[in-house]
Amino acid sequence: MTTLRHWIGAMAGAITISLAANGAAATGAAATGASATDARLQAALKRLDAGQPFTLATIGGSITTGYAAQPPGDRGWAAQLAARLGQRGTVRFVNAGVSGTDSAVGGQRLQPHVLDAEPDLVVVEFGVNDLALDPAVRGSSYEALLRRLLSAPKPPAVVALLLSLQGQRDREAVEVQARLARHYGVTAVDFGRWMQQRVDAGEDRWERLYDEPVHPNQAGHDMIATAVWQALDEAARARVGTPSGAVALPVPLYGREHEFIRQWSGEALKPSTHRGFVRGGPVHPEWARHPGGQQPGWSTTADDAEATFLVWGREIAVFHAESEHFRNLEAWVDDGPPVTIRGQVPERQGYLGWRYTVVGRGLLPGAHLLHVRMRRDEWAGSGRSASLLAIMGAGLYPPALQPSAFVRERALLPAPAWRLTRAADALWRVTGRAGEEADGARLAAWSGLEWRARFVGTQLALRFTPSRGGLSHFTVEIDGQPQVLALTAVGSGTADWRLNQRLAPGEHTLRIVKRTEGAMAEAVFHGVLLGTGGHLLAPPPARPLTLEFYGDSITAGACNGDIADDQYEDLSTHDGTRAYGAITARRLGADYVGIAVSGIGITRTWGDTLMPQVWDRVAPRTDAAVSPPGPKPPDVVLVNLGQNDHGFPASRGEPFAADFAERYLRFVRQLRQRYPSARLVLLIGGMPAWREQPAIPQALAAAVQALQAEGDRRVWTYTFQAFSWAHPRIDVHEQMADELVAFLRDKVLR
Repeated sequence: MTTLRHWIGAMAGAITISLAANGAAATGAAATGASATDARLQAALKRLDAGQPFTLATIGGSITTGYAAQPPGDRGWAAQLAARLGQRGTVRFVNAGVSGTDSAVGGQRLQPHVLDAEPDLVVVEFGVNDLALDPAVRGSSYEALLRRLLSAPKPPAVVALLLSLQGQRDREAVEVQARLARHYGVTAVDFGRWMQQRVDAGEDRWERLYDEPVHPNQAGHDMIATAVWQALDEAARARVGTPSGAVALPVPLYGREHEFIRQWSGEALKPSTHRGFVRGGPVHPEWARHPGGQQPGWSTTADDAEATFLVWGREIAVFHAESEHFRNLEAWVDDGPPVTIRGQVPERQGYLGWRYTVVGRGLLPGAHLLHVRMRRDEWAGSGRSASLLAIMGAGLYPPALQPSAFVRERALLPAPAWRLTRAADALWRVTGRAGEEADGARLAAWSGLEWRARFVGTQLALRFTPSRGGLSHFTVEIDGQPQVLALTAVGSGTADWRLNQRLAPGEHTLRIVKRTEGAMAEAVFHGVLLGTGGHLLAPPPARPLTLEFYGDSITAGACNGDIADDQYEDLSTHDGTRAYGAITARRLGADYVGIAVSGIGITRTWGDTLMPQVWDRVAPRTDAAVSPPGPKPPDVVLVNLGQNDHGFPASRGEPFAADFAERYLRFVRQLRQRYPSARLVLLIGGMPAWREQPAIPQALAAAVQALQAEGDRRVWTYTFQAFSWAHPRIDVHEQMADELVAFLRDKVLR
C-alpha cells in the first residue's frame, strides 16, 4: 500500500472529480470534506477494507472492454481498477463492457450482465458511445441506468465515468451524464476536464493518450484508471455516512421510459409475416460471451425482402451491425414514417460496428407492428446482405405509472373561462350506439363508439363519469395525434380530464373513440370543455360508408395488445379500435360500428347473455335500452360468431348444440329485418373453432343458401385463414383485415 499511496499522491492536485451527495457537487483539484462525499461509495469501500467479499462491475462500450490496451483484459482501465481494489481486499471483477453499445443498449444488458452479479460497486462509462445515440433518447436511457442501479434490491455504489473524445471534443453526452450524476448524488469522474487542465498547464498532451480520436491507448487507460482510483481513495479516506438499503430517488429529469424495457432476440424475435428474410446474420461476439449470450437475428440479400414484427413500447429501436459490406434496411412503426437502418457504413472498414437505431418514439402505449424491408437504393442486385440482430422496446410502463396527456380535475365549471358543449349537441358527428342520459350526456358502452368534431380553442378538457365495470379506455385524437385516456375507477364520480398542453390558436379536429368493450366497462360522456373563446364548429363531413360488426371477443379486440398470456385484469391492452373490423373500416374510409362481447355466442356463452338477447341494445346487458335504427343504416353488416358456441361446451366436455344452424339463421333473419337494404357478410375465424367444429362453417353456408333461396342476393360468407390459438394479437388482426378488405372490394362492394 505504501507504493500505491505514493503513486496516487503524485497525481493529486490535477484530477477534477465530482463527489456529489444529496444532489450537490464539489469540483476542483481534489474533492475533500465530509459535506461533499458519496456515502454509499464510502460504505462499500468500508466493507471492502473490513475484509468482506466485494464485487466490482463495470459497464460501458469498447473503452471499458480495454480496447487498445495491451492486453485489453489485463491492462484496460477497468482491469487495472479491479487489480488495485484487490490490494485492499477480496474482489470479484465483472467487466460488462460490450463494444459499440450505448446507454440505451446498456439498459437492455444491465440485469443479466451486472445486476444479477449483485455488485457492490458499478462504474458506468457511456460518454463516448452516447454521442451516436439519438439525443432525444440519451438522457432518459442514462438516467434509467442510474435509477435501476440505485433502486436494485441490493443497491450498489455507483461511479459515473465521464469520457469524451480526444481533445475534450463533443461533450454533449458527458454534460447530460454529469447533470444526472449530480441529481442522483453519485460520484462522477470527469476525465476530459482533468486531462484538459493538465494540457492547459503544459503537463501533458492529448496526443500521448490517444492514437486516434475515440479510443485511448495504453497510456490513456493508465490515466483513466488513475482518475477513478483517486476518486475511490478520496471516498475511502472520508469515511462519512453509512446508508442502508434503497433510498427514495429524486424526481426524474428526463422521464422513466427506459426503466421499463424489453428486448426481442433469438427465438423471441419471430416475424409475424416475412418474405426474403432468413434466420442468421452476425452476432455480437462480446455480447455472446456474457450471461445469456446472443443468438442470430434475421438477414436477407433479397431486394424485395419484407418482415413484420409484433412489438410493445412507447419507443421501438432496432439493434444491428454496420460495416462497409452491408446494405441498408428501412423500418417504420404502424403507419409512421420510414427510418433508414444504416448498415452500409463505408468508414467501418474491416470490422463491425453496432448501432441502436430508433424507429418510433412517442408512440401510444401497448402493442405495435414494426415493419422492416430492404431499402431500395443503389445497392439493388448487389447480393450484399442486410440484417438486424434484435428489436428493443422502451416505455413498457406498468398501468399505475403510465404517463398521460390528461390531468384529472374535479370540475372546471362553473369557472367562466370554460364552456361545455354536451355530448348530445348536434355539432358532434357520432358513429355507433350511444345511450341517452340526463342533461344531454350519453352512455358509452360499445367499443368503437366515436365522437368527432371541429373546434377553435387552445385549451380542452373532456367530462366523463365512470359508470360500470372496470376502467374505460379511450383514444383521444387531436389534429390526427392520438393519446390514450384512462378513466378512474367506477364510483370516483364525474370529473374533467384536461389536456395538459395548450394547443396552437386556430382550427383543430377532435376524435374520441372508446377502446374498451362494453361488457368490461361503461362510462357516461358529458361533453367537451373548451377554454376562453373556444367553441365547436360545424361537424366534420360524414364518411360515405358504414360497416356494422357483430361478434365476440375476437371482434371486440380482447387481449390484442397483451404481451404474454391472455388476461382481463389490465384492460388497457384490450383495444377494440385495433381489432380487424375497425382496421377494415379505417382502410375503406368507412364508419365503424362494433357490437361485440367477449365470451358470447348464439347458443352458448361464457357469460350471462347470448347475442340474440343484446344485439340491438345500447349496452351488452338485458336491462339496457333498445337502440332504434339510426338515420343512416349500415351499408354492410358483418357477423363473426360461433367460436364460443364451440369453445364453451368443448371446455366442459359437452356436445356442440344440435340446433346451432337453426338459431344462427334466426339471428341473421333478425338482422335482415332491421337492415333490409344492407349487404350481409357471415364471417367465421380468427380463432380455431371453425377448424375444430365443421358444423359452424356448414351452418353459415346453410344460412346463405336459405336466404338466397328466398331471393336475398345480398348475402355472402367468408372464412378467415389468419387465426391464433389464443386471442389474436394486433398482427393477426391486421392479417384478418387484409383478407376482409380484399374480399369486400372484390365481392361485396362492387
